[in-house]
Amino acid sequence: MNTNRRRCLRIGRALIKGPTAIFPPKFIDSFGWLEADFRLTIKWPGPGLHESLQVFSDDTMNRDKDFLPPMIRRCIWKRAADMANPNAWPSATVEIGYIQDHKRRDALLRDVHRKLPGLPFVELGLSTQRDVADLELDESEPEFRIWARNGVQSLEYWSSPVAPAHLGLSFTQVHKDLLAEFLPISQPGWRERYDHDLNEEPRQGWELDLT
Repeated sequence: MNTNRRRCLRIGRALIKGPTAIFPPKFIDSFGWLEADFRLTIKWPGPGLHESLQVFSDDTMNRDKDFLPPMIRRCIWKRAADMANPNAWPSATVEIGYIQDHKRRDALLRDVHRKLPGLPFVELGLSTQRDVADLELDESEPEFRIWARNGVQSLEYWSSPVAPAHLGLSFTQVHKDLLAEFLPISQPGWRERYDHDLNEEPRQGWELDLT
């Protein structure tokens, strides 16, 4: 694979997954940060358009007042365009912003939290020949991945395109409702932290000989 294409894919995936923390400019807060509580990643039907929406909240150690307000982070990546003409850096765009109505967003996330443990998971059993479960797909729907945490637990769910009627929850609607509360802000001074420098290749995997 072309070096630029491989690098572009790696960085694009990292930007879609999002950072481990977001730090505000010093004039807003000199030592605090926000961490993700919720992430919805969508691969839209059609020409390789990926998008993620994350909800971040204050997770500053030893803070018990003057909390930073929750935020939404949005990343859009036209992956297919980058693969057709690979760049050294993906064409992903990142926006951050505040939440217009906390009560409505709280109700939305509570509804998702209630329904997330009950999302269907088709049984497969033991796979011996690269078997896959028999799932009724709906190619008009997006492929999605959802992750949520509540401070003491976390859950992640991924699915190929499935009709909302089979899920009991429309993630396209969750996406729409989150965007309705999104108030983008100017980003100078805001910083995102990742586990490693995105400009550099992560360390290669290492194999342990069990003999």
